[in-house]
Amino acid sequence: MKQNKNKFQRGMLKIAIFATTALFLITNCKKDKDDNTLELLLALSLMGGGSSAEFQLSTTSALVAARTANANSRQFRMLPHSTLLTDLAGDNPENYGDGVADGFNDRFITPEAVSMELCQLLAYKSVAKGGPAVGSETLDNASFIAFKFPSNLPPGVDFGPCSGGAAIIALKGKEKGTVPINPIPAAEIQDYDRIGFVMESFSYYFNPNDVPENAYRYVDLALNPLAGDHLDTDIVRGDVITKIWKNGCPASFANSASAFFPQMVLEKGESLPMGTTCSIGEALIHAGSGAFFTPNVNYKAQFTTDPDSFLNPPTAPGVFYNAAQKLKFKVPASVSNLNATAPYILITNINTAKGEKNSGESPREMNLSFDISADNTLFWDSNDGNNVFSPQLDIADRPNATGGEDNLTNTARKNMIFHLPTIISSLK
Repeated sequence: MKQNKNKFQRGMLKIAIFATTALFLITNCKKDKDDNTLELLLALSLMGGGSSAEFQLSTTSALVAARTANANSRQFRMLPHSTLLTDLAGDNPENYGDGVADGFNDRFITPEAVSMELCQLLAYKSVAKGGPAVGSETLDNASFIAFKFPSNLPPGVDFGPCSGGAAIIALKGKEKGTVPINPIPAAEIQDYDRIGFVMESFSYYFNPNDVPENAYRYVDLALNPLAGDHLDTDIVRGDVITKIWKNGCPASFANSASAFFPQMVLEKGESLPMGTTCSIGEALIHAGSGAFFTPNVNYKAQFTTDPDSFLNPPTAPGVFYNAAQKLKFKVPASVSNLNATAPYILITNINTAKGEKNSGESPREMNLSFDISADNTLFWDSNDGNNVFSPQLDIADRPNATGGEDNLTNTARKNMIFHLPTIISSLK
């Protein structure tokens, strides 16, 4: 069958967007007078009057403690689904794993760094104040848009809610990430009870001591991937993907978190990637073995056929592509009702008690705070004596599911599951 030559390749579009969004991280290193995206971001910052959204890593135990501390407030008790701490898929982060009844020991690893590709940040009023019912949040019924990444795409070009690019927010240790936002008027802040994130993906970086295989160094959970009738791709929402870097990228990308933190590239004496010199391959994982798929018509996996051109190619033979056997991460059931280009919005509750107390303050400044835990977000079954994840090289670490859904739902299998993180939102 002859391919449609008018289709865009997702890989090339991802390269362009990676180059664009990387500017958000390196604005302290270089500013090009002709960079419209940077100018738009600076303009957005001024519009917010100093308002920002701040993101920082935390731990599950700290989030549980914060949740408990807030539990006695009137505002907190009125929030939807406020009784239990859950991750962004609705699972209890203190209860990952499936026990030993399947004959395998549960193993867990926490990523050393987390990155988010934030496209939009939304706010929703409570139902009592005219907001949408819980679970029915959309772009159209959002009460307020606090942040939207400025797109330079021409009118009519649409590859989904993140086709225009995203702000990359990278977190490691005590480092914090911020984006400028438009403030909700202080007089109205108490009317809001939910925050919505439109993200292209969450990305995890794993330390080589925990995950020795470089092909698993960076793992992406696809939430709003580039999609559409004119896009050449087999990557869809819910897929687990790893980043495979071409040789034009800094060598440190293969075994450090420098792809998240450009300052690390400079510290290692390397040059920052510019333009398309550093391209990204996206590897889909076989749920039955942990190996990677070989190329398909719309799945460009050259790293399995030409590994010498890549920094961190797979080390085991590839598996013939089968969409039903792709490794998946858990998303709410409601996602199945969305078409490929419809936005999937992650929802967290927010306690606006502080905003209510400060409602007399200037409406031109508002600071949101997001505490994020990625504790134990990698779970797998293994009877190996160590806690090192190496599915390509160690048979004890390999899953044996028949497909992506079987891996998520059948606890009798040797499972390999990546979870979404847990987020608590608040006003600073």
